[in-house]
Amino acid sequence: MSVLKNGVWVADDKLDNIDTIPTQITPENGRYHLYISLACPYAHRANLVVKYLGLTGISVSSVSPYKFDPWAFDENFPDPLFGVQNLYDIYLKHQADFSGRATVPVLWDKQAQQIASNTSFDLALDLAENWNALATNKYELVPLDKRVEIIELNQWISDHINGKIYRVGYATEQANYDKLVAELFNDFAELDSRLANNRYLFGEEIRLSDFFLFPTLIRFEAVYSTLFKCSAKPLSDFSNLYRYMLDLYRIESIRETVDVAYTHTNYFYSFPQLNPSRVVPKLAKLEWQ
Repeated sequence: MSVLKNGVWVADDKLDNIDTIPTQITPENGRYHLYISLACPYAHRANLVVKYLGLTGISVSSVSPYKFDPWAFDENFPDPLFGVQNLYDIYLKHQADFSGRATVPVLWDKQAQQIASNTSFDLALDLAENWNALATNKYELVPLDKRVEIIELNQWISDHINGKIYRVGYATEQANYDKLVAELFNDFAELDSRLANNRYLFGEEIRLSDFFLFPTLIRFEAVYSTLFKCSAKPLSDFSNLYRYMLDLYRIESIRETVDVAYTHTNYFYSFPQLNPSRVVPKLAKLEWQ
């Protein structure tokens, strides 16, 4: 994967130094713009918080589905702030000699003219905890008495679900693939058991952890079951987990963050290691669409 190296886009992921961007956000309407890819499950976390809480003071736009290395804009998905061609140009506006990956999400601070956050874990947490005063749908996604448990589960989901499904997809040895896919489906089974007597991960109320799990589940049938070779079982075999996914999807503010066609196109077109021809297969309409 290509990276920025001292401000130059290079086809090399080996860097001696990686610049980090600390999350520094002051809640203020009209100050921030959120760059995402509608396909990226990590960027999806922040978009879910923005849409569910009704943070209308944060504008949101997506990069093109036909670009990945680098993420880029096109005529259908333009950059609304600067009119640049590539997402890495936003990183260079933040720091002209930036070194690192140019990833989504990016929260751009229009007042300070810099990136306020590009870390999906921290960004979603910050938006969930600190923006309720500006929300049109005021809701405690991270109640104080559950904060530690929620953050711990967020990390578990990141490691065992969000990240592991990529490790399955990129496995190049049979033994490693077999091990990882077995672990993944065992993790699904664990979540399925947790949801047997709970509507959501923490009971009857939606919490931030649900916005960490949902992005992987909603991509499973359209992408991961085929492209990532996660075909040992259909997701619907985990009946509680599947019910939970559909329950969340029925909520309008959550449903509007999902674009199955965009996501399907981006993954099959933009992952040449897994689909060298870049032929995007026809996708049958999913039952829940």
